[in-house]
Amino acid sequence: MVFVSDFRYIVHSNPYNRILKMKKKNPALLVIFITIFIDLLGFGIIIPLLPFFSVTVLELNESMIGLIAGIYSLMQFFFTPIWGSLSDRYGRKPILIISLIGSVISNILLGLVFSGIMSSMLLLLLSRAFAGIFAANISAAQAVISDVTTAEERTKGMGLIGAAFALGFVFGPAVGGVLAHKFGFGLPVFFAAALSLIALAMAIFIFKESLPAEIIQRNRANKKIKSLDVRKIIDVIVSPKIGYLVIISFFIIFAYSNIFGTFQLFAERRDGLALSEAQIGYLFSFLGIMGSFVQLVFLRLFKHLFGDERSLIIGIFLSIFGLGLIGYSTNIPVLLIILFILAFGNGINNTIPLSLISQNIGSDEQGSILGVNQSLGSLARFFGPVWGGVVYEYLGYKAPFITGGAIMLLLTFYTIRKYQQKTKFAP
Repeated sequence: MVFVSDFRYIVHSNPYNRILKMKKKNPALLVIFITIFIDLLGFGIIIPLLPFFSVTVLELNESMIGLIAGIYSLMQFFFTPIWGSLSDRYGRKPILIISLIGSVISNILLGLVFSGIMSSMLLLLLSRAFAGIFAANISAAQAVISDVTTAEERTKGMGLIGAAFALGFVFGPAVGGVLAHKFGFGLPVFFAAALSLIALAMAIFIFKESLPAEIIQRNRANKKIKSLDVRKIIDVIVSPKIGYLVIISFFIIFAYSNIFGTFQLFAERRDGLALSEAQIGYLFSFLGIMGSFVQLVFLRLFKHLFGDERSLIIGIFLSIFGLGLIGYSTNIPVLLIILFILAFGNGINNTIPLSLISQNIGSDEQGSILGVNQSLGSLARFFGPVWGGVVYEYLGYKAPFITGGAIMLLLTFYTIRKYQQKTKFAP
């Protein structure tokens, strides 16, 4: 899966108020915003449906559900660098179109499974893998913004992607849950396919290529198609300046991803909260709203009062309880309080590590190192749901949340230690 943690830019100032202002300067930004929002709204629609359908209809075990939930991100891990280099060689528009075609096809395949036309575990797995392979729309959108904005405007431009991403995840799960509750599993997925089709039409007929033709020609002659750079990943991890920050970011994402797939199963347990798909969709939307609120309102205050490093420690510490106590929620009010704590901590955790990494590298390294961090984030989003599914099946429904909280506890001590070492050796 894809998450808000990839968009640190949204916290610097409120992007929602800029959309109409920036479209007057550059219409490409508005087209990108609408395209990404529509596609991610469709992606968000699927979130509350996948685990419950897999258990009740396909009768899959929790370990397999974790694999299905994570396979999207594993494919992203391998293919995102390839799409990025292809967009440099052939332009942003073709890659954006190909990505959205893949989104339409993958959602149609998923709809065939969810509607009961082809009730196949293999087709379900292939549809999610296919979606991950073609998940190039975000990286293409980031490249477009780099093309059409100045250095001074870039943060504002990236904020539009963050806004589209956040809005898609706020409204998508609620829409998916309500539609599934009223009309069954198939309709919301085909609706998601229709949304991706609308985004595709916008990319084809409205969006203008942002990379100049002469640069495309030069890149075709000089740039090779890149694949996953394992050596670069290792170099970043062992770097004394930023390696520990990349490790912290990886395990934050891993611990949080534990709950994707397992949270829905926990909330729908008949001997537990027994929530409907619509109610679970509302809970995911609640997480999205609270996370965005924290990022837009509280984060700047925290950074001002405590600084980046101590704010990060606070965020990780809060996540111990936000994750670890989910399995002990006995009613909706208690669960909402715990999810608010999680959203507050995760709102900080999503942003500060990326900000610190960016502060500790030169301008010539920003793209490559942040790209490595994003790739490792995709890998964490694969291992997190897989781990969560396995421990849910073999250790019980509380295990994904307890282990997620335990990882955050260890990460709190690790971050404090690194902060103390940095302070001790600071000039």
